[in-house]
Amino acid sequence: MAEHNVITSMLDDLSIEQPITTALCIGQNLAQYNINHSIQWQYFNLTDFLSLPFTQRYDLGFVLMDTDELMSVSDQQKSQLLVKLRDLMAKRIVVVCKRNDEQLLRSLGFTQLVDKTLHNNDFALWQFNILTYKHVPDWFNSRFWANPENWNKFRW
Repeated sequence: MAEHNVITSMLDDLSIEQPITTALCIGQNLAQYNINHSIQWQYFNLTDFLSLPFTQRYDLGFVLMDTDELMSVSDQQKSQLLVKLRDLMAKRIVVVCKRNDEQLLRSLGFTQLVDKTLHNNDFALWQFNILTYKHVPDWFNSRFWANPENWNKFRW
């Protein structure tokens, strides 16, 4: 199974950057494939996930939007799913979807992992990582706004 190898190698690469101990998957139960024994997987369908209360933050959220379960879902429900996952439930999110979901994912702050022009298949791979979402600009430090050398010299 080619998808199994791709998912396994991607999880290995992601766990090198940040350790992954807990993960949730939506769209397809990845725990049944025994992809990575060190990751504790939890599977939710869309309705269960949207009604799930916040109890813990997972290291990884994996969403397969190109499955039968999520293909017929409206854009509003997809947005609710991704926003809840991004804001509450997961530190890092990986989404496998069709090309027509590009505008939704880009508007929610996701970045593209696999360039869709490199293959002929109708899928794209996106990620959201809270730790690398916003790079801190150079001007955002005390060197530019505190000016401690001017204290007790001028009255503002």
